[in-house]
Amino acid sequence: MDNLKQRVEDIGVVYEQFGKTPIASRVFSFLLLAEPSYKTFDEIREFLNASKSAVSNAINGHLQDGTINYKTFSGDRKRYFYLDLENWKKRVEEYAKKLYDFNNVMEDVLKHRSNNDIEFNNELKDVIDFQNFLNQKIDEAIIKWKEK
Repeated sequence: MDNLKQRVEDIGVVYEQFGKTPIASRVFSFLLLAEPSYKTFDEIREFLNASKSAVSNAINGHLQDGTINYKTFSGDRKRYFYLDLENWKKRVEEYAKKLYDFNNVMEDVLKHRSNNDIEFNNELKDVIDFQNFLNQKIDEAIIKWKEK
């Protein structure tokens, strides 16, 4: 159990870098490592040794952004929370699309900038070129993934 707690902590620290709160990161990490891969509210709260409100807020945030979902079992009134991996893949694709859309906006910005700040414009063009390169590689990766 202590090894699991440390692994949850280690993954949680990394996941915090994506803008999640510490408790939301630990909920995510716990569900990622849990066996079976679904847990009740009380199991999550007890494992994390966190308050009901903190765990509730974290779970609700994950439910809203589609990171986790829940299921029920016949005759059991509890909800069992789990990572929604299908939605996770879908969200990665959506993020890639948003990056592409944002890059189009940046290209439009560059077209409308004056030539008074050549150094900045050149740096912005370099960022846009880098993002275009990434977009191309992401598109290729998604196509290859879907072909497998």
